[in-house]
Amino acid sequence: MSAAKRTTTIDHVLKYTGIFGGVQGLNVLISVARSKLATKLLGAAGMGFMGVYLAINEFVTSSSNLGIPFSSVRHISELFESDDAEAIRHFVCVVRTCCLWTSVLACLLCVLCAPLLNIMFFDGCEATTWHSALVAPMAVASIVTGGEISILKGTRRLKRVATISLLSALALLCLTIPIFWLLATDGILLALNVTALATLTIHMAFTLPLFPYRVSPFSASVLRDGWGMIRIGIPYVFAAMAGSGCAMAVSALLLRFGSIEEVGFYRAATAVMVGYAGIVFTALESDFFPRLSSVNHDLIRRNLCINQQVQVCVSLIGPFLIALAVMMPVVLHIIYADEFMIIESMTLAAVFYSFLRAVAIPISYMALAHGDSTLYLIMEVFSDIAMLVLVVGGYYCMGLVGAGAGLSASALFDLILTGSCYAWHYGFRFERHTVVVIVVQTLFVAAAVATCFCLTQAPRYILGFVVLAVSAAFAVKSLGKDSAAIQRIARKLNIPIRDTHA
Repeated sequence: MSAAKRTTTIDHVLKYTGIFGGVQGLNVLISVARSKLATKLLGAAGMGFMGVYLAINEFVTSSSNLGIPFSSVRHISELFESDDAEAIRHFVCVVRTCCLWTSVLACLLCVLCAPLLNIMFFDGCEATTWHSALVAPMAVASIVTGGEISILKGTRRLKRVATISLLSALALLCLTIPIFWLLATDGILLALNVTALATLTIHMAFTLPLFPYRVSPFSASVLRDGWGMIRIGIPYVFAAMAGSGCAMAVSALLLRFGSIEEVGFYRAATAVMVGYAGIVFTALESDFFPRLSSVNHDLIRRNLCINQQVQVCVSLIGPFLIALAVMMPVVLHIIYADEFMIIESMTLAAVFYSFLRAVAIPISYMALAHGDSTLYLIMEVFSDIAMLVLVVGGYYCMGLVGAGAGLSASALFDLILTGSCYAWHYGFRFERHTVVVIVVQTLFVAAAVATCFCLTQAPRYILGFVVLAVSAAFAVKSLGKDSAAIQRIARKLNIPIRDTHA
């Protein structure tokens, strides 16, 4: 491939990673304020209860949405490529009709599963029997919101998606904190439901001007078209159920082996390593997945697309995780109440979870882009079971630090499993440059984590920032070889970056 084409593609990846990463960065700042106030008002036990309700919502939503968010993005993206406006409008109606029916299914599931969930999380206490059923409004809003997001992503309205993300974060801050302040833990369910409905309202405000709301719940042709999409998405439902079910099982088992406070600590630590590190991953589903879907039948372009996405993800997340690890005591002090400082060791042990996911996630999207739902299901189920076993086993043996190490080990298992399987099935290969970037940044991250575990105070910060500087310099140099934008900046600063593809 020509150097001009490579730089165009890399700059496209950097552009949308920057757009969504920048918005996600603002979301993180808002989230920091929300987390700090929430932990002060609710404490570890309250955060644990909130984690339980969120896990239940994730399970109900993933069990009820019939894979529509994934399968609809792929189909709408293909229609968008063909520039068929009428077909897009019809399929938007199909998506919204299916979301209407699946939201009804979510309500029924909340009610039917309430007694079982009460036994799992609340020891069968009669007073809390129907608490799980009260997750229904949040589940309905989540399903309908998922359909609206898929419409925007499939039609490449990515700036709207970024704006919605920011507004939703502001709504969460403005609505949850007053409720927590007034009602404390008694307001957790109310706050979650109110913010879910507010998020749905924001999404509707951005999608309705593009596609006026129209559903045909009893139209045979619409339901027939929807069934074709659902049939493709059913294996994704099972995959999502496996993921959310294992996540819910982790919370339930931590509650059995530990306490509700331990569940709160675990959720807080994963929020740092998965949520905040997710800044780098925000562009994957919004930009990368539709782009990969459009080239999924071309082996060379598909492999190039994935390799360049991995290079950007790893080059960005390596320095980010190093900075996060080195500054972890400060970060935790800013984000959470003092009682949450106990999770520092767990977050450090879980650093490699986010790093390895930066490599594995772009590869795992191959099955989604191809519509190979059965293979995707198999991979996800094995990965989720491994995560459950490793995290719970690690916690049982070593407490929260073991749970963090289990997360990292599960990401390594997922990368090996997915990478080897897709290399055999789809012919995926890493480019030499991609392998160099992965290996070098892995060594930098490992050095930073070792420094944080072995050293304290001044030596930790001095050595940690040295590693950070070298990692960042390597990231700029490695991306600059294929980025016209970085090369222009480097020329202005008189920094030599050799273009190996010239």
